[in-house]
Amino acid sequence: MSFDCGADLLYDVLTDYDGYAEWLPQVTESKLLARERDLALAEFQVNLPPRTRFVIECVHTRNKMVLWRSIGEEIPVWQVEWTIAAAGDNKAEVTLVVSSKFQRNSLLPKYGRFLQPKKCMTALLSQVAAFLPELAVTDEEGEKILELVETGDGVVCWIRGKKYVLRQELE
Repeated sequence: MSFDCGADLLYDVLTDYDGYAEWLPQVTESKLLARERDLALAEFQVNLPPRTRFVIECVHTRNKMVLWRSIGEEIPVWQVEWTIAAAGDNKAEVTLVVSSKFQRNSLLPKYGRFLQPKKCMTALLSQVAAFLPELAVTDEEGEKILELVETGDGVVCWIRGKKYVLRQELE
């Protein structure tokens, strides 16, 4: 998937384990437990009945890759690999590969809803947009429902096709 930002911003979002609960589907709590250079341990709680907590171990390559896998016995072993590639001036490509030691939809159906690559990529796109000078939020079909742009006249906000301009009041 293409992103209109640098690889550094994507890397920062993907290695902010305290922030995963803000954007990754099904994650209700997330926190960094430990970090040493390009290695980290984080804990996630997922909203799958019953709520499950698990720890992930992470390996990073600055602005190129974030790899994590679940550890412990609470859930099956997952491996998640986010690969980031610069694609020109302030553009990047991201791929996501999710693999596991079980058939996601047959043995444990509840885990088939967790870490669906398409939903994760869409969620990452929305999270990254919050850090850009222009903010656009789309619905599931890709139609823009909210767009914010800062201009010299103020902040221009488009909500479902209607334009609003927010200006600072002068006292």
